[in-house]
Amino acid sequence: MATAMAFAACSEVDEVEATHVLTVTGYSSADPATRTSFGTPDATEIPFKWTAGDYIWLGTNKSAAIPTDCTLAQFTFKGGSAVVGTGHIFYNMTGEAKTAYVLPNQSADGNLGNDGDFGYATLDEYSSFCLEHKTAYVWFDTKTTDPSMPKLSSISLSTDGIAIAGKKTYDFLAGDWATETYNSSSSITLKFEGGHQLQASNEGVMAAMVVLPAHVAGSTLTVTYIFEDGSVYIEEKTPKKDFVSGSTQRISTTINREDLCDYKLQVLTFEDEDKKFEPYTLDYADDWSGREITKWSDLIDDPIYSGPLLYGNGYATTGMSDAAYYWWDDKNTYLYHMFPNNGWPEMGFDNYCYAGGGHAVSNYWAPGYTNDDRDKHIAKYYGKDYVDQWAGQPGADAFLGWFCVQLMTPVRPHSGDNFIVHYGYKDEKNYIENLPELSFCEGIDDEGLPIAGEPRVIDHIYVTNTNYTLNQLVNGVKSEENNTFGGNWTGLKEDAWLKIVAYGFDSFEADPNVDEPTSTTEFYLVKGFDVVEDWQRWDLSVLGKVAKVRFNFHYSPDMGGKYGFTIPGYFAYDDIAVRFE
Repeated sequence: MATAMAFAACSEVDEVEATHVLTVTGYSSADPATRTSFGTPDATEIPFKWTAGDYIWLGTNKSAAIPTDCTLAQFTFKGGSAVVGTGHIFYNMTGEAKTAYVLPNQSADGNLGNDGDFGYATLDEYSSFCLEHKTAYVWFDTKTTDPSMPKLSSISLSTDGIAIAGKKTYDFLAGDWATETYNSSSSITLKFEGGHQLQASNEGVMAAMVVLPAHVAGSTLTVTYIFEDGSVYIEEKTPKKDFVSGSTQRISTTINREDLCDYKLQVLTFEDEDKKFEPYTLDYADDWSGREITKWSDLIDDPIYSGPLLYGNGYATTGMSDAAYYWWDDKNTYLYHMFPNNGWPEMGFDNYCYAGGGHAVSNYWAPGYTNDDRDKHIAKYYGKDYVDQWAGQPGADAFLGWFCVQLMTPVRPHSGDNFIVHYGYKDEKNYIENLPELSFCEGIDDEGLPIAGEPRVIDHIYVTNTNYTLNQLVNGVKSEENNTFGGNWTGLKEDAWLKIVAYGFDSFEADPNVDEPTSTTEFYLVKGFDVVEDWQRWDLSVLGKVAKVRFNFHYSPDMGGKYGFTIPGYFAYDDIAVRFE
C-alpha cells in the first residue's frame, strides 16, 4: 500500500508556446518539504503522493500520464494557451472530467485513483491551483496478535441502503456533488490480490477504500472480513460522523482466530482451476465435441446462441429440446442447477432448452451496449464467416442483432474468466411455468437428477446486467407492430424500476408453483435512471437456510406489453458464497 495515488496538492502552470504544450506541475502536498509517505499516516489522515500512470483533466482536456512515482509531477496538455482558459482542474481516473465513478469492487494495492478517487481545483490569476479531495476515504487498520491467522482476502463495507459507490457528477459551480447517483451500490469490496498477512501493528496504512460522501452518521455499517481459508469475521459500526469530502474515517480492528464466525465461506467461482466435480457427459449434445464436461469452461456453448449445449439437436426443427443442461459444484458448495422443463409434459413434450430459462456458463464480455457496440460484439465473437452466413436471411437482423449478445456482460467477470447468465421470468402472461432454480444436493442419480442435500445459508452473490438487457433498457424497444416482445418501452424513466426477487424454500420436495416460499429478498437492477452496470454484492443470507432458491423478475408497469415483460429477462451472477459450519 506504499503508493496511494490520491493527492492533496498545490501546482504551478507553465506554458510552452513554441510547441503548444501546456505543462502543469503538481505537488503531493501543499508544502513539499513536509511531505510524508503513504506508509506513515497520522491518527486520522492519509498522506498521498503522485503515482506512475496518474493523469488529470483541465476542463474536458485530458493530460498525458506521468511515467514514475514522485512528489512533484509535470502533466502536459496539447493545445497551449487555449487549454488554460477552461480554469477547472479535475483528478479523475475512472470517469471523465467532472463525473466521478467510485467502484464497488476495489483493489487494496494503494492505487486509489483506479478505485475512483476524485479531486477538483481552479486556476488562480497566477496560473496555479491547489487541488481538494471531493471523495471520502475509509482507512482500515486491521491487526492480529495470533501468528496462525490465515491471510486476509477481502474486506466488504455495507450500509443500510445508502449509496457509497457509483457514478456522481461534481457541480463545481455550486461547490458540491449533484443529488443523483447512478449505478449506485450500498456496498464496496476491497480485494487483496494474493492475500494479506495481518500484523500485530501497522506502521502505515494497512488498506484504504474510496467512498462517496454520504450521510452515514448514526446508521449501521457492516464490515465483513473474509480470509483465504473461507473463515469470516463480521462487525457492525455506528459512525458518529458522515463520509465527508476530503475526510478519512479510521476503522481499527484486532482479529484473532477465536473471533472468527462459527462458519466458513466456500465460493463457487465457475473457474476451471477451482473445479472439483467428476467428469460427466451431456449425451444429448451430439454436435458437441466429445460431449464430456471435465471443467467449467466445457459448459460454454459454441456458437453463443442456439448452440448444441444450450439448445440441443432438435430445437431448430421442432422448437423442442431434450437439452437437460446441468452442473453441480460437487465437493465445494454442493449447488446444483438443471434447465427447467417448460414444455407440455401432459402432451408428451419436454423442453429443456435455454429459451425456456436456465443458468448458462459464459465467458463473453465486452464494454458497450449500444446498437453499434452490439454489432461489433457479434463480429468479435462469431467471426466474419458466421455473420456472412446469416446475412440477408429472414430474421437475420433480429437473430444477430439481439440474441447473439444474450450471454455477454459489459464488464469483466467478478473474478477469473467465467460467470453465469440467468434467463427466465414468470409474470401475469405466464411466459414459463417453472423458474430456474439453484438447489443443494449430495449427489446425482443416473439421469443427472439431484439427490436432496442439506439446506444451507447462501451468504451472498455478485450480480450485474447483461449487454442485451442494458441495450433494451437504455435505448428502448420497437413498437408493438414491429416487435415480438409486444412492448412500447422507449427508454429509462424517472419512475421505472426492475428487480430480481429470490425465493427461498426450506424443503427440497417443495413445489414452488404450489407451496409458498419460506423467505424472499430482492435486488434492484434499475431504479429510475440508476442502472447497474458493474458487479454488485447481493446479500442472500437473509433467506436463512434453504434447500433451493428460485429467481424471478418484477418490473414497473411501463416495462410490460401485451405479451408481458418487455425487457429481456437476463442477469449475470458470479462468485456465490455458501456458509459451512
